[in-house]
Amino acid sequence: MGIALVGLVAWRALAPRAAPAAEDTAPIVAPGVSVPPPDAPWHARSDPGAPQSGSAPEASQLKAQFLMAKARQTLGQAYERSASHGDFALAPGRILKSLLERRCGLVQRHAQALAVDAAGLCRELLFAAVKERLALSSNVSEARFWELLTQVDEAYERLVVADPSTARDEAFRAAFERFREARRGIVGADLDRRLFGLADEVLRLPFQVEDLLHDPKTSAEQKLAAYEETLQRIERESGVRLASVVEPLELAKHALRLQEAAGPLGPEQRQAVLARYAGPETAERYLANQQEQQDRSERLHAFNQERDALLEQLARAGLGPEQRRQRMAEIDQQLFEKYRLQ
Repeated sequence: MGIALVGLVAWRALAPRAAPAAEDTAPIVAPGVSVPPPDAPWHARSDPGAPQSGSAPEASQLKAQFLMAKARQTLGQAYERSASHGDFALAPGRILKSLLERRCGLVQRHAQALAVDAAGLCRELLFAAVKERLALSSNVSEARFWELLTQVDEAYERLVVADPSTARDEAFRAAFERFREARRGIVGADLDRRLFGLADEVLRLPFQVEDLLHDPKTSAEQKLAAYEETLQRIERESGVRLASVVEPLELAKHALRLQEAAGPLGPEQRQAVLARYAGPETAERYLANQQEQQDRSERLHAFNQERDALLEQLARAGLGPEQRRQRMAEIDQQLFEKYRLQ
């Protein structure tokens, strides 16, 4: 990506600029060299001092076209990855600006020497990729696109971030729905669906799981079937495999919670549910880690119980606070080793 953009920027730096409004505006060229008009398309322009080969495009021009297409493709792929995550539905402008900073850093470092607006070039290429992928209307200019995203970011800050109650799940959900309504009002229903459809689905998936868990009218089997139907619908409508944008283990843990709605499962059953969504190796590692955490929690609980009992014994024996503190340093070390908490 970096090499492609540097080559493209270098081409732009060498492309002819519009002549100033002065008396002598005719370019000075060698005899026999043709000069295209200033309003000719970029691929028809070249360095006026370079030799021409009839109507065939120069090799440098072909290279510039290739580099531009490659750069736009790479930025487009980065956009698709970003737009598939839930946080894109909340602060799209901030996320795309961060993408530009990461992807265009090499161009920025060379831009000053090349006298080219590298940041502007990257924004142009990214917008071109987004416009192509979303089939945006010609009425949506680059400037308008970034303006809309800025307004969406500001609405999120105002309606969600600035509300301290959104630290609670239910309050965040209500604020998020209010924000979505405001967002649709900013960008329009059609563009909202194209820009944020998948990100919204990813962000709302845990909410839907909670709704299923608290639905008293459905059995565990019905809850799991509804969950699987939701996953299939999202994939069908977006054309994206959810496991490629959401951690498969997260999808598996949602399924496990729904399956255990009727009661806890045995180790083999839990492994089977997790393996179905995340694969057998991931399921095995997750369950092993869970068991290790549970064992450590139990050892820590036993450690605290014994430590409290020893402190009480020392107090009954008449030791003062400072004496107890001195004795407990040695006792704590023995307890750490006993319960393997080091």
